[in-house]
Amino acid sequence: MALLIFWWMLVIWAVLIVAYVLYRYWRSVKHHIESKGSDTPVAHSSRLTNLPEYINAFRQYRLLLRWAAGLIAVALLSAIIITARPALIAIVNPVQKNRDIMLCLDASGSVLKADAALINRFSALTDNFKDQRFGLTLFNSSAVTVIPLNDNYQLISQQLKNAGQAFQAQKGDLFTNMTNGTLAGFETGTSLTSDGLATCIQRMGANPQQRSQSIVLASDNEVNGSPVVGMTQAIAMAKQRGIHVFVIDPGTSDPKKAGDHSQLKLVAEQTEGAYFNMNDGNAINDLIDSISRQSTVKYVGLPQPAINDTPQLFIYLAALATIAAVVLLWRLEI
Repeated sequence: MALLIFWWMLVIWAVLIVAYVLYRYWRSVKHHIESKGSDTPVAHSSRLTNLPEYINAFRQYRLLLRWAAGLIAVALLSAIIITARPALIAIVNPVQKNRDIMLCLDASGSVLKADAALINRFSALTDNFKDQRFGLTLFNSSAVTVIPLNDNYQLISQQLKNAGQAFQAQKGDLFTNMTNGTLAGFETGTSLTSDGLATCIQRMGANPQQRSQSIVLASDNEVNGSPVVGMTQAIAMAKQRGIHVFVIDPGTSDPKKAGDHSQLKLVAEQTEGAYFNMNDGNAINDLIDSISRQSTVKYVGLPQPAINDTPQLFIYLAALATIAAVVLLWRLEI
């Protein structure tokens, strides 16, 4: 539907134009009265005005003057319409392909290198997060939310940048503030992966729209201590909510703990995610590709008006009419 958003501008312009015309009429009448009888006739002027050359020149002059006046009127009318903001309005039902991604990173020393690489890669992809929500949770013996699940990409980009710098340095105030709260004390344990995964699942929140949800779990699962939630329970929570867990494993540091890494493969398999070893140079890119291949759910939003400004025609008319009028006025030497 075409309409003028600021239609009341036409009323204002109409009032101004009528006022100007009335003022000019009053001035002309007043001038005519004041100058009546004061005109001095020019003798034998008819000899000039009756010449065919003069008549033709005068007709041409009047024609060009009318064309100039018409072009100025077109330019003025186009400008007036532009001030009224012409637009097309349609009622649309926005459709989004929704996906939620939560980075769930082990903040223990053995995983920090993998965390930094993962964060930096996702930081470079923030421009591709359209229609997606993103979050970041760190854990060690306890979990801390750095980026709550949201679609504020300016916030996400800045926080990922800070996290990338912190994990790259692995020291300093930025790193301390970023990881503060992830280690309640060495006596409580470290790398409590199942607790961290369970917390990340909870931080995904309710999902009434059945959005596609994925967790990227970066951990070596080399647990020291007794987690509150077992890995079997964490897997069950993810399956119940339909959350896919994608695992980045930094590699085995102790052969005696190879079983812990095997458990990470089980997490990925049972949640229909995927397992990647950081020793593979393409691990992060392959992980991102795997997440991208996950099916997304189309969500149709509430009907809302879509306004599309359409001043282009009137801008072109105003510009062309103004240029043509200027050329004619130059030709008329006005």
